[in-house]
Amino acid sequence: MAQRSNDGPAESVALTGVDQQAVVGTCVFLGLGVNDDAESNVHLHIHNGTDNTGNFIASSDPSNGGHDELWFGPGGVKCDGGIFVDVITGTPSGSIFFR
Repeated sequence: MAQRSNDGPAESVALTGVDQQAVVGTCVFLGLGVNDDAESNVHLHIHNGTDNTGNFIASSDPSNGGHDELWFGPGGVKCDGGIFVDVITGTPSGSIFFR
């Protein structure tokens, strides 16, 4: 896999609504946008790595029916092991931003 650029525009990956390996390999986590439908009570954690035992990076807990945004750019958080999304509750939609 080619090395990702340390500058330039962010890339995005859609949240699937369940635990997911959002990004594989070394990257920079820049942020997220998460939606919660009125019923799901979404709460999720972002980890550096391939599962929920990697270093904790961030969490999101939008209000029911709400939206939550986190932005760590332009420097972001380096994730040597990729980005893993651990869905604690609910069914989130939205995107992870990285480069």
